[in-house]
Amino acid sequence: MNGLIETARDGERGYLTAAADVKNSELRSIFEEYAEQRRKFVRELEAEVERLGGRPVESGSVAAAVHRGWIDLKGAISGGGVHAIVAACETGEDAAQAAFERVVNLDISGATRTLVEKQWRQIQEAHQRMRHLKDNVADS
Repeated sequence: MNGLIETARDGERGYLTAAADVKNSELRSIFEEYAEQRRKFVRELEAEVERLGGRPVESGSVAAAVHRGWIDLKGAISGGGVHAIVAACETGEDAAQAAFERVVNLDISGATRTLVEKQWRQIQEAHQRMRHLKDNVADS
């Protein structure tokens, strides 16, 4: 569960970075919406870890495999293209989707399973939206 908290924090930071660096107000709004979604994920996951008797992780990702997806965002921003930024966000969603899928495939049940599956579905939706945006956004 702490790995998912790290994943959600990475996504929040990634989307905040994208929002700060994109000039298109519609895209900025979308990125801010997903940053807030990931912030909510973090709060929900932290509460679940505590409910299970654990201690939530306090920092961002220490797992390189999870973080790798959002690191590409910095390179995309330095390149300046909107298409590259959206593509980097899609890559970040790939990493998040994989992390949540790994947990869904574990033998978890009850409220924990319900929470992780709900967030996983929302990540899948975000991934689809980033893919659609990537295919339809023009650099400006």
